[in-house]
Amino acid sequence: MARSFRSSFIKNAPRFFRRRGCKIGYYRQDFHNFDFESTVIECLNEAAETGGGNKDEQAIRKCAAKFMLKNKVVYQKVVTLSEGQKALLSLACLVLEQPSVLVMDEPTNHVNFRHLPAVAKAVRDFDGAVIIVSHDKHFVKDVGTERVIDMNSELEGMGEEEGGEDEVA
Repeated sequence: MARSFRSSFIKNAPRFFRRRGCKIGYYRQDFHNFDFESTVIECLNEAAETGGGNKDEQAIRKCAAKFMLKNKVVYQKVVTLSEGQKALLSLACLVLEQPSVLVMDEPTNHVNFRHLPAVAKAVRDFDGAVIIVSHDKHFVKDVGTERVIDMNSELEGMGEEEGGEDEVA
C-alpha cells in the first residue's frame, strides 16, 4: 500500500514541491533497498553521503548506536543481519539521508518489541512530514501522530461492488 502511495505521491506532487528540493525517504519492509553484500558501515556511509550530512565515522557510528547497531555489527554484511537488525539499519540510514518527507511501510514489522521505543523516538524527532502505514496502534500512539486515517473505519459500510473489503489488498 505504501509503495503505490509513494509512487503516486512522487509522480503527482505539484511541480513547485519537487522544485524546492524536497527529498522523500521511504522505509521498505522488504529491505530491497540494500546491497546485501555491503557491510552495515558501508550502507551508513552511503546514506550519510546521500543526505549531505556529517560523514565523520564517529558521527555515523553514534547514529547507528541509537538503533542498537554497535561494535562488530557495523562490520557485518547486511546478508548476515536478522530481519530486526535490517529494519534498524534501514531506519538509521533514513536518519542519515535527511529526507524532508518520510513514508514508512509497516515500520514495526521485524523490530523487536524492546527496540520499538527507539524507533518511535526517531520518528518523533524527525523534522519533517511523516506518513506511516501501520497496523500497530500502540506504535502510532507512541509516535504522537497529528492525524490518523483508520482504513477499517473508512471501509465500513462499503458494499463489495463499491470496493469493499474483498477488493482491498
